[in-house]
Amino acid sequence: MGPDIANSRASRVHATTVARSFEVLFREYHAVIVTAAFNRLNDIGDAENVTAEVFTAAWRHRAEHEAVFTLRWLYATLRNVVGNEYRRRSRAARRYQRLVAETSAPQPALVDDDAIMLRQVVSKMRLEDRELIWMAYWEELSREEMAEVLGCSVAAVKVRLLRARERLRQLLASPADADADAERGVR
Repeated sequence: MGPDIANSRASRVHATTVARSFEVLFREYHAVIVTAAFNRLNDIGDAENVTAEVFTAAWRHRAEHEAVFTLRWLYATLRNVVGNEYRRRSRAARRYQRLVAETSAPQPALVDDDAIMLRQVVSKMRLEDRELIWMAYWEELSREEMAEVLGCSVAAVKVRLLRARERLRQLLASPADADADAERGVR
């Protein structure tokens, strides 16, 4: 028997051992984690989803199974996943409150000349700047939500938004120059 065959068999035996260890972990602690998640979230559907995420994370980290396949690791992961669920719920509640406020209060029409001019100037900005301005001021996303959408840090969003506002300020200061720049392709 060559070294490649021996390594292959050892690797299959190891994989089987890890899979069995995961099965034992799952059977032993699944109900415990579902119960703990339900106690924190008060919703059985969310508790089951969170539990699935916890065990999926354990399976993804199976290479470190000695440290991962423990109740302590499962609870630490559960705490993180439940925290994510709390944040998701909070964002959803804020969005709902904004939606209710927007639909219940009469909205002023944006037909005045300044609003039209502002939209025209913003439409001439670079796509990246335009997106930031729209998200921040028309869609009223928080800096954290913008960072999530853009896939960057909150600090990066703040810096990018600061620069976009400065470019907008320059465009608003001289709309005639902005039209000339737009015609030349300068942004």
